[in-house]
Amino acid sequence: MEILSLQFVQFALFSAFLVSICGGIIGSIIVSNKTVFLSGGVAHSAFGGVGIALYFGFNVMLGAAITSVFMSLLLLYFIIYKKTNVDSFIAAAWAFGMALGVILIDITPGYGADMNSYLFGSILTVSKIDIIIIGIFDILLIMFVCMYYREILGILYDETFCKLKKININLFLFFIYIFVSLGIVMSMNIAGLILILAILSIPAYIAGMFVNSLSKMMILSSILSFLFICVGFFVSYYYNLSIGACVVMSAIFGMIISSVIKLF
Repeated sequence: MEILSLQFVQFALFSAFLVSICGGIIGSIIVSNKTVFLSGGVAHSAFGGVGIALYFGFNVMLGAAITSVFMSLLLLYFIIYKKTNVDSFIAAAWAFGMALGVILIDITPGYGADMNSYLFGSILTVSKIDIIIIGIFDILLIMFVCMYYREILGILYDETFCKLKKININLFLFFIYIFVSLGIVMSMNIAGLILILAILSIPAYIAGMFVNSLSKMMILSSILSFLFICVGFFVSYYYNLSIGACVVMSAIFGMIISSVIKLF
């Protein structure tokens, strides 16, 4: 328990709490909308933004955010207007982002060794500025969900009803995809861009087993996310393992236990 007195550990746990909020909400949306694979494409394309930011010398989170938002909107365009071979575009974005990020980091002096922190997470490096940014994002996300909860619910589960009600589905999808892409970037320090899908989707999947409304799913998913992150954090500290991998393994064990409970 003495590690809780360390400031960087306090920062890490507080950031984990904030990330759990956005992760629970974003995860519930992508699981309900069956866009987990698309979110994977966005997450991995964000690695290209990491490489661009390191190569040109500006903020990594900003680079990842710009790239992920651009890629999510590009994929949204293909989903709305092309409607065919969307999986191929997602896979291409996935591969392109990773390849671009690796190449740019390779040619950036002094950063090759730090690649793991972006791929697999490094929550202990979180700063006050990061916490403030995540906190502001959480507030905006919660406000958006609270103000347009019925519209989001309709878009996720019954687009035909939304069209009859003359709801601008494309406009709402535009904002939803922006929040999803930014939420992925905010969660980057926890599990890294490689493992981020697990920490976003698994708590939401577990929550969906036990609740029957989107709002309850978001709340329970956020609680589970924070629990898994804390368990993974302390296991990582005790055994000197990668934090991101430990967080994901704790979520996997939680998923197995929940599935067994659900069966009986």
